[in-house]
Amino acid sequence: MNILVFDTETAGMVTQSLLNVGYEIVDLNLQNGSYQVLQRRNYLINEVFKETLFMLNDSFVRQEKINIYNQLLLSKQIIKRNPKQIFETLCNDIRKHNVLFGYAFNADFDKDKFDKTANQKNISNPLLLMPIFDIWAYAIKYICQTDDYIKWARDNEIFTKTQTYISTSVESICKYLYNNLDFIEAHTALDDVQHELNILIECLKRGCDITKPLKMNGRFIPSDKELTKKFIYKGNEIIIKYRKEVEKDGVVKFS
Repeated sequence: MNILVFDTETAGMVTQSLLNVGYEIVDLNLQNGSYQVLQRRNYLINEVFKETLFMLNDSFVRQEKINIYNQLLLSKQIIKRNPKQIFETLCNDIRKHNVLFGYAFNADFDKDKFDKTANQKNISNPLLLMPIFDIWAYAIKYICQTDDYIKWARDNEIFTKTQTYISTSVESICKYLYNNLDFIEAHTALDDVQHELNILIECLKRGCDITKPLKMNGRFIPSDKELTKKFIYKGNEIIIKYRKEVEKDGVVKFS
């Protein structure tokens, strides 16, 4: 079965302009999870990347990531193209390899960037008629909700920034799958695609039917870490100890 795994990187907290598109088309064996790469591409949106001041001041990019992209350009591991060229090439690749399904981690984010770019540039969206499934939803059910992952995450404090919940990000899941707590996600599109593909294959091996969509349920897994918050009420300091906080009807409750 030929599938597409893709990822996007953006620039601009507000604009979230498409900056980097990476994808692999692979022939995936549904029986054992083995695969053969049929096509691999990595693109940098030239019109965004050349805006140096915009890139430097962007919280998603900045100098460190600019340096990474420049190294990829020098080594010819990434090439500059405009959105129309990228979308047309992807469309042709999909047709050439008879791709059945597309996959991305947090797929709604990536689909939204394709949609907005297509609308802004008045170009055809190559993903428009293809079923796109969310790897994150698969991973939540088949990896993150397992007793083993939950115990591992709590033992190693693999939590969200608030420390309230267990992290279910690509980086966290890969730390678990690779048995490597030092693993750091590159956050460049093609590199991330490989890790997302690995997560997809792991879900397949655990019995997931990746030919069907899965709803995102249960990603907020409590960390069970005891946390504290301090409040000043009528001049007195009040300390609340809690393990999770839930917002309902505009009111934050602690438990």
